[in-house]
Formats: sequence, C-alpha cells, structure tokens
Amino acid sequence: MAKAAENQSVEAYLRSLDHQLRNVPIEARRELVEDIAEHIDEGRERGRSESEIIAALGTPQAVAAPYLEDVLRDGNSPRLRRIRRVLGIVALVTGLFSAIISRSSDSTIVNMAFGPVELQGLSINYDYSDVFAAIQLLIFLALAMMVAASAVMKPTTARKYSIAAAIVMTVVVIICGTGLGMFFVPSMVTAWMLAGANNLKLSHVGRSKRSRTVQAIGGVVLLIPVLLSLAGLATGGVQGAGAYVYAALGLLCGVGFVLKFRLALWATCVIGAGVSIGSILDQGMLMAALWLAGIAYFYFGLYGLLWFEKRKLAS
Repeated sequence: MAKAAENQSVEAYLRSLDHQLRNVPIEARRELVEDIAEHIDEGRERGRSESEIIAALGTPQAVAAPYLEDVLRDGNSPRLRRIRRVLGIVALVTGLFSAIISRSSDSTIVNMAFGPVELQGLSINYDYSDVFAAIQLLIFLALAMMVAASAVMKPTTARKYSIAAAIVMTVVVIICGTGLGMFFVPSMVTAWMLAGANNLKLSHVGRSKRSRTVQAIGGVVLLIPVLLSLAGLATGGVQGAGAYVYAALGLLCGVGFVLKFRLALWATCVIGAGVSIGSILDQGMLMAALWLAGIAYFYFGLYGLLWFEKRKLAS
C-alpha cells in the first residue's frame, strides 16, 4: 500500500510539472519531464525514498520556473504566439470596422482639409467623396496591416518593429485629432498591446503585478460610471429602463473584470463591440462618447481574456 501511495505521489508530481510547463514547446516539455522521472528512478536505486527525492527537487512550480522564464524571454511560448496571433486578427478586424464606422460619421478625410479647398467638407459631391472614401478605407487597412504584421514576424524582429508601429499609430491619432483620430484609437491600442506581448521580459511575479495593476485601473474605469448611474437612479436624477440595463451590465462587466471571471470578460468584449457599433446611431457628441466607451470595454475585456489566469466561477 505504501509503495502504491508513493507511486501515485510521483505520478501526481509529474502530472503537475507537465501542467506547469504547458506553455513550453512540447518536445522540450516532454524531455524535461522524462529527465525528472529518470532522476527520481536513480534516487530510488540509491535507496532514497520518493518523498525525500521530491522534497529535494522542490515544487513543480519551482522546477518549471526557469524554463518558463527562458521561453518567455525568447518569445516562443505557445501562449505568447497565440496572443500575438489573436492581436494580429484584432488589428485587421478593428481596422476595417473603424474605417466603416468612420465613413458613417462626419469625421472623414474630406472634412479634414484634405483635397482641393473648394471640395473640403462637401461630402455631397459624390465624384470626389467616393474617391476620398476609397482612399480613407485604404489608409485604415494599410495601417491595420502595418500593426498586424508583427504578429507573424520572428520574435527578435517583431520586438523593435512592434514598438515602431505603436509609435506611428500614436502619432497618427495625435495628428488626426479628436475627429478622425478617435477612429484610429483601436489600431493604436492594439499596436501597443502587440508591442507589450513582443517585448515581454517580466518574471511571473512581475506579470502578476502588472495584471493586478490593470485590474485596478479597469475596475475604476468600468465601475465609476456604473456607480454614478446608480446614484442617479437612487436620487431620481436618472430615469428609464435603459439606465437599469446599463447599471446591471456595467456591474457584470466591472465586478467580473476585477474578479477575473471568464464569462464576464467575454461579456465585456461583446458589450464593448456592441456599444461601438451602436455609436453610428448618433452623429453628435454622443457618438464620440459611445465609440470611446465601447473601445474601453472591448480592450479591457480582451486584455483580461489574453493575460489573466483562468478562474472558474466555482472557485
């Protein structure tokens, strides 16, 4: 019975080690687990108990930590590759989406002193406005592809390139200003997220600290408007079913984000995308507010899905 219990303990240790190394390439992971198993067998032959051997090795987390740091430093972990691919797709989709939304607003390149002076702002001139609309779409797509390119580059090349792309997008947003510039914000945020993923050099402790910081910032950004809405409902300053719906969804997103619940993170992404789409229904200042609020919800949710450790509802 004691022998069976020891074997079970060793198997559990090796399974735990394999799980800790899940982001290490499969060949390297298999080789390390086999080396540890051989080390345990050698210890048995020398008369040491399995509990002594395991105690000398340390916890699975401690054994795996150096290998995980090496993989993250090289940027070759499956998780980081997956994150970069997701962000590359997001860059392309949001670039196209932003181009379509921007064209439905008054913030087009026709209205930004581009083109002949006598035609600036004359969107009703279809001969020229259609040409400018095509140019605007190409600009959005070209910048989106520029941002997404680092997702398929080698890590060593992607590091400097992604930072350069993020700086370019930041300059574009500043130059275009509060009109057209706000529609380049998704590409800018995605570019900086890719730059962060490509240049990640934080230890596990550092990554955990960063996640806690983002949790705190996200919690403030997502929950303060909800608290103000609830205060308005309580005092009668805000009325209508829409305010109750917003308060309920806002609480779901904000509290779920802070607690890192996957369902709430998905909901935050979906709601953010929906709010951004819905912004085209208003052509005034409310459009800008809805557009930027939707972006904030979407990217906080996306960050949580990509970087937060999974947590089950039952935990």
